[in-house]
Amino acid sequence: MYITIVGGGQTGSKLAKRLADRGHNISIVEKDEKRAHELAAELDVLVIQGSGADVDVLKDAGIDKADVLVALTDADEVNLMACEIAKKQGVRRVIARVNDEKNTKMFEELGVDIAVSFVSAAVMLFEKVVTGAGVYGVLGIGGGKGEVVEVTVGANSKAVGRLVKDVKIPKECTLAMITRGDELIPARGDTTIQVGDLITVVGNPSAVLKVARYLRGG
Repeated sequence: MYITIVGGGQTGSKLAKRLADRGHNISIVEKDEKRAHELAAELDVLVIQGSGADVDVLKDAGIDKADVLVALTDADEVNLMACEIAKKQGVRRVIARVNDEKNTKMFEELGVDIAVSFVSAAVMLFEKVVTGAGVYGVLGIGGGKGEVVEVTVGANSKAVGRLVKDVKIPKECTLAMITRGDELIPARGDTTIQVGDLITVVGNPSAVLKVARYLRGG
């Protein structure tokens, strides 16, 4: 894939390196001239110095052939503008960093495919570290209206040994996927739930929490 990253900070540069190492073609747009030179020296990718809110700069970065644009600057207005330009240029997948959660709706209204709040992501990561195995958040969706959590099925859970179709799930959420060892198992009706299964639950936060507690047991 051809991927354009707007913002060459710590996140943007590390993402660029990982993607380039996996064989993707990468271009980075970085406004700061000194940082742009550093990136050009450090990474084997195309680096364009300029603003991600400038259509000509994005064209120099190859936006016309990009499969994905990722906007990762610390300025929501720049990320929003870069996404808008990308959409108009026909980029099929647009992803944005949202610095202020209050701006999430603007990104969604623009049609950004994925808007990631760094604050929410960090909170969920720390929640995972603090609570350890059990229930922890993975991702907020729908501008905070929904949530994705993972829960480890406990030995005392009443769900153990039951088929997915026999587990009473509120209509506001669903069981999406089961991780069992190294295996990923779609949570279909005839799938049997086992102790230690890591189940992904998606839906309304309150309903998700009820299901997660039930699956964990106690």
